[in-house]
Amino acid sequence: MKPRLNVIWNEIYCKRCIICVEVCPVGVLSLEMDEIAEKPGCIRCYQCERYCPDIAIEVMDEKERLSSEFGVGSSEI
Repeated sequence: MKPRLNVIWNEIYCKRCIICVEVCPVGVLSLEMDEIAEKPGCIRCYQCERYCPDIAIEVMDEKERLSSEFGVGSSEI
């Protein structure tokens, strides 16, 4: 799985319906090589998470994002 900027994508739950791609108001999500790819620019509107019928995508809050980006525990942030 590729590193994520703002969203966590579960490839097992996802059926590649691309609803998340279609509802993204800033167009940062796309289906590339059979997986959801994220480009920089997410505004954390949560539309992808809200409309996913398979609960396959989750928007990280700021602490989760920093933790995954810098590899530190949430207690260290």
